[in-house]
Amino acid sequence: MGGVTEVAEILGVSRQRISKLRDRADFPDPIAEIAQGPIWNLDEIDAWGGSSLRSSSGRPRADTAARTLGGRFVLEEPRIGHGGFADVYRALDRKQTGRDATPVAVKVLRDVSDVEPEAVRRFERELRLLESIRHPNIVPILGHGLTATGGIWYAMPLAQGSLVEFTEKLYGKNALILDLMRQVGAGLTHIHSKGIYHRDLKPGNILRFEDGVWAIADFGLAVEAERKTTALTSSRRGIGTTWYTAPEQWRDARSVDHLADVFSLAKVLQELIVGDTPITNEIPPGPLRPIVQKATANQAEYRYATIRDFLEALETAIEAPEEKWEAAEDTAQRLLERVRLPKAAEADLDELATWALALDENDSDDMTALARVLPWISTRSIRYLWTSDPPAFQMIFRHYSNHIETHNFTFDYCDVLANFSRKAVKETDDSDVLREAIRSLVVLGRDHNRWHVRDVVTTILQSIRMPEPALAAVEALRVADIEAVEWTLSDFSIRSLPPILRRGIDELLSTPMR
Repeated sequence: MGGVTEVAEILGVSRQRISKLRDRADFPDPIAEIAQGPIWNLDEIDAWGGSSLRSSSGRPRADTAARTLGGRFVLEEPRIGHGGFADVYRALDRKQTGRDATPVAVKVLRDVSDVEPEAVRRFERELRLLESIRHPNIVPILGHGLTATGGIWYAMPLAQGSLVEFTEKLYGKNALILDLMRQVGAGLTHIHSKGIYHRDLKPGNILRFEDGVWAIADFGLAVEAERKTTALTSSRRGIGTTWYTAPEQWRDARSVDHLADVFSLAKVLQELIVGDTPITNEIPPGPLRPIVQKATANQAEYRYATIRDFLEALETAIEAPEEKWEAAEDTAQRLLERVRLPKAAEADLDELATWALALDENDSDDMTALARVLPWISTRSIRYLWTSDPPAFQMIFRHYSNHIETHNFTFDYCDVLANFSRKAVKETDDSDVLREAIRSLVVLGRDHNRWHVRDVVTTILQSIRMPEPALAAVEALRVADIEAVEWTLSDFSIRSLPPILRRGIDELLSTPMR
């Protein structure tokens, strides 16, 4: 190690010349600053002075200068990656010399002319902020600037590849998935603490480095630029962002906050779970389904409040000890004793919802367990579950309704099932819940010849006053077994219904047998 005097001796220049050389982008950074001045690694200085990238005057040759950005990064041809708006090059960092020098990657955003000037300025501001961020799970910005043609470039360490290349290796391996989620989550939490939001998190922007390190790349402008090209291509590269972007971001990208990154991280998790692009919101049954569904709720306020909350739920689901496993029937019995109370604890209701979402809707034992406990919760509990997470309640109720429509129950229990459906319709005031309830109850009542169930359907229909629920009710009757509809709705009960419903039902029943 040495100071200005030792550096000047190695380079054969004056001490005054060193102060000018330090202004060059490619001059090695000092390893420390002490009271007497800067301290350098003299081996790096020696290698810099003899680098083949420069002539003896210290200036790059003309051919090298043409490929040099920021006076520091020398691009290599051909490019190693490209998209609709950017090219990626392998490059040499003139600050790194000798045998230990490592290549870097330089991303050049070409097509920024169509992007709003404010978006470009915002991206440049974020690049300046990111230059000061040092976190193992954030790809560091080594430098940035403008090209001769007005494009934006920035340099970062060269990765082994992105998550796109590693997805198959992680599929089904929960321990590896959790490690990835923890690392990416740590990076997101760090930038969120500084008021920076990624807004374009997807497998292509999660990079793999040596020693198993995952880090996040591509901030800010990427989402703005990709929108310009999305409509021009049908390839996955062009439209891939669509599957990972939060709904609110398409409405107003400038207003999104950290919850958009929660959504995107969960969509990445969904891809690793299902082993394919997360085009839909369908998740296989299991403990991870409730987590993904909550984190990808269409309304941001129903998602996990922070990345940390999301990770805690994920860790709990994956790391739960095997001895805690219990059959669905046993869980139903345990929960039933707690959630059927008039004022059930919120924690117990949350556990009920998480358990119900994880059940396999195609497994008769799982659904029998659900039908054993769900109908006993109170009106207050229905209201809590609906307010906490409407999409989750809709899914649970749909699975429940499908089950009671196709299975046999005791005479008295049919009344319990029907009464719960009626309360759910009233408390949620939701057309989807109404549709599921009507469709399943008309079949349940007919198959069990239970008049109380028929009366419940009539009561639900009599309460409808608005066009939207009326359409939902008629649609439910239309897809149900027509004989079950005719058994449920007598001429007298139809005359008792509001006009908005009578017309639709009369038309349905007058249609020839389907």
